[in-house]
Amino acid sequence: MTQLSTQSLWQAIYDKLASDVILMAKISGIYDPTPEGIDLPYLTIGEGSARDWSAKNFTGQEHLLDVHIWSGLKGGGQVRDLADNVVSLLADQKLTVTGHQLVRLEFTFFENFFDGDGQVHHGILRFRAKTIQTV
Repeated sequence: MTQLSTQSLWQAIYDKLASDVILMAKISGIYDPTPEGIDLPYLTIGEGSARDWSAKNFTGQEHLLDVHIWSGLKGGGQVRDLADNVVSLLADQKLTVTGHQLVRLEFTFFENFFDGDGQVHHGILRFRAKTIQTV
């Protein structure tokens, strides 16, 4: 039995996003790490953080994790569109997290900006998840 739900949660989010044909038709893929020479746009799922969220009657974790959107278009419209897709697929959804129960997955933050080179738009979506370890 795994103590941390980090990997299972990451996998559940990846599976949910990768199984959506509409989202996948708009991007070249979801990567970790991103291979060299990949066409834009694409998504990456950040590592995030986890902290204890246990009580007397359960062992749990609270996670913060980011989904990154990368676009080569000059305006931010593509990033905003993809962000809307991702939020609608993940926020308050019931995902299967192996060895754990997902209590809540909520959207908390979105930012859209030019990356350091001024050529790539970068969007960051932050989600908060709470999980409980199952026996």
